[in-house]
Amino acid sequence: MSATTAAAVHNQGTFVRSFLLHVEMEFKDFWRSIISLAFIVLLPVMFYVGFGFAYRDQSAVVLSLESNQITQGNYSYAGVLTFALLSVAFANVAIGLAIRRHHGLFKRFRTTPVSPSAVTGAFLVNALVTLAVVFVTLTLIGTLGLGVDLIVDRLPMLLGATMIGFICIAPLGTALSLVPPNADSAVPIVNGIFFPMAFLSGAFFALSLGETADGILALLPGKPLMALFTRALSHSGPSWDIEAMLLLLAWGAVGAFFSLKLFKWASEKEPRGFTQRKSAKDETGE
Repeated sequence: MSATTAAAVHNQGTFVRSFLLHVEMEFKDFWRSIISLAFIVLLPVMFYVGFGFAYRDQSAVVLSLESNQITQGNYSYAGVLTFALLSVAFANVAIGLAIRRHHGLFKRFRTTPVSPSAVTGAFLVNALVTLAVVFVTLTLIGTLGLGVDLIVDRLPMLLGATMIGFICIAPLGTALSLVPPNADSAVPIVNGIFFPMAFLSGAFFALSLGETADGILALLPGKPLMALFTRALSHSGPSWDIEAMLLLLAWGAVGAFFSLKLFKWASEKEPRGFTQRKSAKDETGE
């Protein structure tokens, strides 16, 4: 084995160990946080139980959505999947990155040999695992108590819609994380965008705000995401919405572009105690 090959193998092994260590750290940090669990994991469950039981008696009613037929139970399930994915991959990613940046965590890692891709990759892996946990929980609730009827032949489409949704929405969350000026403003700013986008996507009930407004809303990322889940859960009709998928991929490309172009490892308004220390002269006032 040449020296170059040996060095490459060593570097790869170092990256893998660093990546796995950061994944473990992300898991511990997230799953030990009561606030994170309540907002990211329990909130979709609470919404689903509330809206799901409201429509439980109508779960077998068949709805006609253009050329697709879907039961009310499956439609409600598609809506909560849309809400959950936006919560985990959009709001959670945006808030988490903004807080880490403000408190100097990313800047601290940048002073070490740790690869930036290992840090960000571990964060996104935790988000993906969180999404899987939320989706499994929602699926169990839906199939056991809220009249969800999963069509076996369409399960690959459902999984595909989930992965495409995550891949396209996560970059938007990363880009949005650059907007809040500090950690305190991250939650209200992100939620001020997330909740309207989630509800206007038709995740829980259909809204009609007029032809012009509906046309604009159809271009936002929530609508095509909801369309992909709805098609994958329909009992008849096309199982895939190519137009919605292309629109979602376009949003993902926009998010990736701005994330790569403008991403910052450090905040311009970090807490004073992290990077700045008052000198003795400042403290004594001399």
